[in-house]
Amino acid sequence: MRFFCLLALFFLLALSVAAQDPVKVAPQAYKLEFENDWVKVLRVHYAAKEKLPEHDHPAIAAAFVYLNDGGPVIFRHVGLSYGAITRPATKARAFRLWYAVKETHEVENTGDTPSDFVRIEFKTEPVNAKSLRGKFQPEEYPQDGANENFQKIQFDNEQIRATRLVIAPRKKLVVTTGENEPALLVALTPASLKFRKGKHKPSKLPLDAGKTGQTIWIEQSASVEFENIGAAPAELLRFDLKTKPLSADQIKPPDHKHD
Repeated sequence: MRFFCLLALFFLLALSVAAQDPVKVAPQAYKLEFENDWVKVLRVHYAAKEKLPEHDHPAIAAAFVYLNDGGPVIFRHVGLSYGAITRPATKARAFRLWYAVKETHEVENTGDTPSDFVRIEFKTEPVNAKSLRGKFQPEEYPQDGANENFQKIQFDNEQIRATRLVIAPRKKLVVTTGENEPALLVALTPASLKFRKGKHKPSKLPLDAGKTGQTIWIEQSASVEFENIGAAPAELLRFDLKTKPLSADQIKPPDHKHD
């Protein structure tokens, strides 16, 4: 009887190891920034020369928004045919999109500089899933006084739309969302913003003016007026979520079968 109890305990421990939450496995590197039924946002910091132990990411589509000029990073995958891959150097304000892949890996930052980015997991139904991929570099816009706002759609498929926004100093920009399409904004530059929702009085956003990568959630059927009260352009990425959230049982971590 004791043998079977020990065996059961062994399998329970094995199952607990099988799902390695990066926030728990490497809390110095992964911080939960925001989560609801639609998205999960992790703020990621790989220190220079840092090695991270094996951990999991769920098999759902994701965006990676880069906050600094980072060097190459090695991802050593478990249970995937391509094994170790090296992510090339990244540029601040760029982003990458990738469709759902079962992912368990170790991480090694081989460079002398940290790598900082925001990982956005889209907890929404995939449509034309394999098209959700690509690398998108920063857009150039007038910065000599920057008297005009700037908007450009950089990616659009049936599931996600990604738009780059710049609010010029002392200018306003109205962001509206569709009836079934909320949006997530990510600050790419330090920003001092006020916002007005509907007929309410303007309020100052709780953003740390010296910090990038902060997020703003805008629910469906909303109209929000942003005002840049700072002296520099405020650049943001906007992700519109065009499909409904997945159910909880559809969002599962990778299994550890090496097939």
